Parts: sequence; structure tokens; C-alpha cells
Amino acid sequence: MNWLRAKWRKFYHTFISLEGSPETIARSVSLGFGIAWWPLIGTHSVFSLLAGLIFRANLPATYFASWLCNPITIPGILTLDYKLGGLFVNAPDLFGLRLADLKLHKLFSLGWHVLVPMMIGGAIIGLANALISYYPVKYLIIHLRRRQGKLPPPEHD
Repeated sequence: MNWLRAKWRKFYHTFISLEGSPETIARSVSLGFGIAWWPLIGTHSVFSLLAGLIFRANLPATYFASWLCNPITIPGILTLDYKLGGLFVNAPDLFGLRLADLKLHKLFSLGWHVLVPMMIGGAIIGLANALISYYPVKYLIIHLRRRQGKLPPPEHD
């Protein structure tokens, strides 16, 4: 259990030491959370870099947040992407799809009838996730920085 505590402590110190305003960091993390839902596994790093540059975000924060999509969460993310996207297009039932079929080259071989619903669902969930996460992340950064004395306390009228 000490290894988990050490990992959490490292994450915490990395997160609170990110450079930039709370707004910039929140925008960066929101971008990364949105990108994490994109179904094309293996493209998140490139999209994080491009989005970070386009939106003038904190690149490490954007990249780090995109790792919401990781080997543990990929099956759930892709399933949700497909199921939601399937509501908008006539998507076939993929009961019995194996995890080995979720690799990038395998997704393309499954065809557009599978990839398109995943892309639609990923775009919808990613946008919602990005919009919903902005303010909680912003206020978390403000809270942590105030606790460390890096930001003045709020002014009360």
C-alpha cells in the first residue's frame, strides 16, 4: 500500500506544480479529458499536443489528462463511445467483440459501420466531459494553491 501512497503523492505534487493560471490549467485538463474519449487509440498523444498548441494550453496538463484513456479504461470508453454513437446511426450489435479487436488497425478493419458510431459517441462524450470538468478543475487548482500559500485568500465584500 505504500507504493500506492507514493504514486498518489507524486501525482499530487506534479499536479499542483503545473505552471499557468488556474484557468489555463483547467482548460488544458479539460482538453485532455475530451481527447481521452476519442476512439482512435494511439492518437491521443498527437491530438493532445496539437490541441494544446492550438488552444495555448499547458501541454503537460493536456497530455496527462488524456491518459484518462488507459489500458484499464479503454474497454469501457470504447464501449460507451460505440453505444452512444450507435443511437445516432444504424450500428450493428457487436456482442462478442474481443479486446484484441480494439486496436487501431483492427478498428479500421471492422469497417466504417463500427468506427463511425465510435467517433460520434467519442465526440459527444468528449465534449461533454471537457465542458463539465473545466470548473471543478479550476476550483481545485485555486483551492490547492491557496492552501499552499501561492494564491491570496478570496476577498469578501
